[in-house]
Amino acid sequence: MRRVGVEQNEELAVLTRLLRDASGKTEPADMLATLGPWFRRMNRSDFFISVSKRNLPEGQYKITRVIRADDDPNFSQSSRINPWRDWTKIPAQAGGLIGEILESDEPQVLLDLAIHDDPVLQVTIRDMRSLLAVPSYDNGRALNWALFFRRSPDGWPDFELPRIMQDTNILGLATKSLVDRKRADEANARLTQQLEQVASIQRSLLPPRMPEVEGIELATSYLTSDQAGGDYYDFFPLPDGRMGILIADVAGHGPAAATVMAMLRAILHCYEPDGIGPAGIMNYANEHLVASGLGGTFVTAFFAFLDPRSGELVYSSAGHNPPRIRRASGDIEPLDGAGTVPLGVLDHLEAQTATARLDAGDTLVLYTDGITEAFAPVDAAGRREMFGLERLDACLNAASADKPGGQPAGASPSALIDAIHAALLKHVGSMTRDDDQTLVLVRRRAD
Repeated sequence: MRRVGVEQNEELAVLTRLLRDASGKTEPADMLATLGPWFRRMNRSDFFISVSKRNLPEGQYKITRVIRADDDPNFSQSSRINPWRDWTKIPAQAGGLIGEILESDEPQVLLDLAIHDDPVLQVTIRDMRSLLAVPSYDNGRALNWALFFRRSPDGWPDFELPRIMQDTNILGLATKSLVDRKRADEANARLTQQLEQVASIQRSLLPPRMPEVEGIELATSYLTSDQAGGDYYDFFPLPDGRMGILIADVAGHGPAAATVMAMLRAILHCYEPDGIGPAGIMNYANEHLVASGLGGTFVTAFFAFLDPRSGELVYSSAGHNPPRIRRASGDIEPLDGAGTVPLGVLDHLEAQTATARLDAGDTLVLYTDGITEAFAPVDAAGRREMFGLERLDACLNAASADKPGGQPAGASPSALIDAIHAALLKHVGSMTRDDDQTLVLVRRRAD
């Protein structure tokens, strides 16, 4: 085998450098400035006009580029206007020879031209005797045209026509690709800015700081999959000295879920405690969410009243993941019972109430399903394993530190959250998340 270097073919080497340079351009005008001279040299003419009728009324067009060969031997654009940037500054035209050409969507060759008193071109091309009009197609329509003029009345040999048609449309497709990418980038930038604004507003709706409750230690973590999420947690001081604790998860994530989350917060913050307990609050929130017409969106929620003096926990769950109680010994117990369907599903919710107790050193662990349903990478068998409850319980249990004498000590809520995050990162292998992940840990102090 004998390998021949590209540099041995000067024309191919020049084209390679041009294509490599053009591939890095992000503006259509810059890309055409790079490839235009090559294109015009390969498709030589004495006069060149590019025309566009994109987004114009029927019969109208704009001349976007005019180049006369003898004005500049390198075929540099005589007018420096950028049609993508300055489209509105280019006057719309109608009629004349160009208007006749644009009535068809097919390439055309006109020989023995005798152009006089054209209402658009005027005296510009009086000395041109042949014309090759090449359409550049976009979704099957000839929206842009390349008009090649020559002084020779004989025009172009037949073998040149397919290549010119091909070159024109390839350059047109490359230009359209850059225009579309630029528009997509601009749209993404606007969307990102809007999402960041939504996320900023949403974060402002979360508690700005942990409430200070004697005998209670709190820690939270709130990580979204997108800029805005649908998870929600909150704390409510009650008149009798108890503390209301909420965690909720709106179905889905992103701006729509963030909007429902904001609605839920507004509903709950308008509620005036009347002694009916967590189940009554669940029924109240469900009634107002249903009245809002969520269109199939639902919310899982867990609401509890905690008495910091006795450790009594009164709670109600609406389809939410069963919380865990991490005992001071390190044992993990699920907090089952008092469950109903999620909020926003039924017109009339019949929420239930159950009770439990946090003893000294015990920790209530609330979480959303983004924790337990975090997936590992695809394994050799093509499966993705979930993090699951067993791993959650295991890392909660493993976070114990041994006291002197062999008695395990309860880890702080912050330490437990760190342990869960470490286990999740090891399991998922990435800092990205498929769903929002929220943790709320409430520990009754042992001292």
